[in-house]
Amino acid sequence: MLNTTIPTSRRSFLGIMGASLGAAALRGHTVKASDTVHFTHGVASGDPLQDRVILWSRVIPGSGEAKNLKVAWQVASDDNFSAIVSEGSATAAVSRDHIVKVDADGLKPGTIYYYRFICDGVTSPAGRTRSLPADGTKHARMAVISCSNYPQGYFNVYRELANRDVEVVLHLGDYIYEYATGIYSNDAAVAKGRAVTPKNECLALEDYRERYGLYRSDPDLQAAHAAHPFICVWDDHEIANNSWKDGAENHNAGEGSYAERKKAAIRAYHEWLPVRETTTGQTIIRRSFNYGGLASLIMLDTRIEGRDAQLSYETDLPYRTLPFDMRDASKPKALLSAEAMQDVPPDAIRDIPVPFDLRGEKPQPMTDLAEIKKLDPKKLPSGFSYLPDGEKFRSDILGDKTRTILGKEQEDWITAELQVSKDAGVPWQVFGQQLLIGKVPMPYLRDEDLDFSDPAYISKERFKAAQMIAQLQLPFNLDFWDGYPACRTRIFESIKVHANNAVFLAGDTHNAWAFNLADEDGNAVAVEFGTPSISSPGLETYIPAQPATVKTALKKTSPELQYIDSEHRGWLELDLTPERATSTWYFVSTVLEQEYTVTEGQTVETRAGSHRLN
Repeated sequence: MLNTTIPTSRRSFLGIMGASLGAAALRGHTVKASDTVHFTHGVASGDPLQDRVILWSRVIPGSGEAKNLKVAWQVASDDNFSAIVSEGSATAAVSRDHIVKVDADGLKPGTIYYYRFICDGVTSPAGRTRSLPADGTKHARMAVISCSNYPQGYFNVYRELANRDVEVVLHLGDYIYEYATGIYSNDAAVAKGRAVTPKNECLALEDYRERYGLYRSDPDLQAAHAAHPFICVWDDHEIANNSWKDGAENHNAGEGSYAERKKAAIRAYHEWLPVRETTTGQTIIRRSFNYGGLASLIMLDTRIEGRDAQLSYETDLPYRTLPFDMRDASKPKALLSAEAMQDVPPDAIRDIPVPFDLRGEKPQPMTDLAEIKKLDPKKLPSGFSYLPDGEKFRSDILGDKTRTILGKEQEDWITAELQVSKDAGVPWQVFGQQLLIGKVPMPYLRDEDLDFSDPAYISKERFKAAQMIAQLQLPFNLDFWDGYPACRTRIFESIKVHANNAVFLAGDTHNAWAFNLADEDGNAVAVEFGTPSISSPGLETYIPAQPATVKTALKKTSPELQYIDSEHRGWLELDLTPERATSTWYFVSTVLEQEYTVTEGQTVETRAGSHRLN
């Protein structure tokens, strides 16, 4: 744990820091001015292999002088460090935000180790890590987490994980959030000291470094990192909300170059997390791990490597049209039947969106184009509305076979990884990735099920639009794999040919899920387990209905959905044997208090060869 005593000489120390490193270099750490150096954010380990693991810490000079520091590291088989098994030295460089990262080798498979750093006579806190097991292992247990949002509440989930009997922690992204003060935060949490720094939205390298420093100053996060090795992938908020390869929803031209912002965010990510790097500033986060011959852990990037831009119902959903005969442009004539169109040259026919009269039993289109042009589309007469063309959207736009959430290079890489795993006789192919791949159509809720009295809920107008999407049986969220169905189909085809038993793990949604995954013909392909968030709010904040009602509505629209908890924060634990894969969810009672209880949720399993949940 970090020293939290603030000595009387701290003011003079910060004065020295301001002259060189700058007070921001503390990154939320409180200092002891007598120390020659400061390990500011604890220790961490990650990306374990059978013979090595990444070790991480951060150390700054106590003098405040901006200089590189030589740091010794040690790995021992005991917590007293009397049996050193690997050691060496590395540099905490100013150019790397004073981070020290080493790839400690010489380890034995499936073994618990302890590690620490030493610099200028000062020793860091000790951490505990574990190498991946040797081939032939018969059991694995890993925790799966995502979406740790500092101003939404305490990191109670991290505190629990520090004491769980798991071998590795998979973090599926949204390790930080990029928003400015007051955006996507909980006032009650902020009032208890969970305010973000910097106050502005993260755009530049220094912004992202400072935000990581804030998160990594949290004692519960430090405890989880010190207790277990992490395997991490980014989601969108490590850069900006709803990122894709060339942009993001939360980025605009006034914020500068998105490419430069992405570059800065990725650099800070690699500095501050214990992930193995192959090239400086690398943009490729996908990688795979051999988990003792029991599982191939295939970590994906569904965000920025190759993803095409997300579709939007507001801009991409076409409206139903009516064909008009435009041979006499002064008197366009509506063509109301196939027979009426037969005698009109094709180049004289123009499809035009028209309002529909909804006051009768069936919608009736307006046919007077001159009258239509007089109308304000946003202020149509009562009972009239433009109607979305769900079929055209589903077939021509959503169904575009060229769209991908992965990029062709990653799609091909996945097929190759699956083939290698199958040929080696590995029972399980586990995908650690960001977004739900299970099909989730928009749920339909009755007016009597809804309650808009809580101002946190979305407006009636937006929810009314969502219910129209539900009636068209279109996806709940186009940011999910549902927005890229052709890519999903290609991955499912690869799984059917090149995998033994596939399990998808997903974060992002802040809720707990379990799906049976099927192809377009209904054939079983794989299963999916979604983890709830560490602190970010879930569907209970966005859908103004009781959780039980939401659960029923979602399961009614999605035959694949087998389990959902839409109201609690927590994590899941995946237990693997050659015969079965089992997921159990755990929930904390609150993230707004540091006193809480833990509840064990549902346990579900899939047996090898079934490709379905029992």
